[in-house]
Amino acid sequence: MSFFQKHPTNYSVEQGNIRYMDGSRLSRPITMPRGQQIVAAVFVVIAVFIGFRLASDAIGAVSASNEQNQASVEENLSRAVTYDLPVLTQLVDLDDQTILDTFTNAGYTIYNQTTEGTEGLDLVKLPADVTVADAAAMYAKGVSSLSASNAALLLNGSWSLSVDRNDGLSFSVKYADFSASTLEAAIESAIVSEGFDQTNLSSNGVDTDEVGNKFQSGTVDIDGTTYTWRVSATALSDKYDIKGLPDTAAYVGIRLTA
Repeated sequence: MSFFQKHPTNYSVEQGNIRYMDGSRLSRPITMPRGQQIVAAVFVVIAVFIGFRLASDAIGAVSASNEQNQASVEENLSRAVTYDLPVLTQLVDLDDQTILDTFTNAGYTIYNQTTEGTEGLDLVKLPADVTVADAAAMYAKGVSSLSASNAALLLNGSWSLSVDRNDGLSFSVKYADFSASTLEAAIESAIVSEGFDQTNLSSNGVDTDEVGNKFQSGTVDIDGTTYTWRVSATALSDKYDIKGLPDTAAYVGIRLTA
């Protein structure tokens, strides 16, 4: 059955011995019988309905996935972890191997990134439920490339330690703080954890450096040598561009130099 009305198939006119194409046929409106118009309209309605359902299902799937990812982030942030931040003033008299042995004997899971044959250390203390193999794979991918869930799994409860002995002595610890509500609170928590004497401060409060980081600094005497300490903090989102992590999360740095 055709959807269109049938028309004569002779599309030419004759004038004498010459036959011409009849152009009037082209201007004739193409009409569809009433019954077939109804059938076509039904098909259109069905197509619109199917398209709406597909779009609705897709949006629902995306929403469900986002909710699942957020739940996974919250689960990884709420798990019981301990940071066990290293007290830098207790490490300054130790050589690299002794420092590494101290962490190992304490039961820490250490991912050693130190270049073989070089002086100094480049270590990451991992959360107890993250293996060295898993951490190596995540660091190889790049922390900023991780999902919020995996980033929370890796960062919550971990810290990195760098020791540089090439020009004087420099210790540096960096970590993510998910519990502090402000940068100032994150700095205060780090100072207390390290046991730095806040009576020997370089200023009367938290300052802001040239790149916008909040910091506080001071000095400490260890066996007759004066060391300078500095604790700084910035938003974790300034360090890692990862959507889904708490806006209040801070990236904290602790440095001790002589």
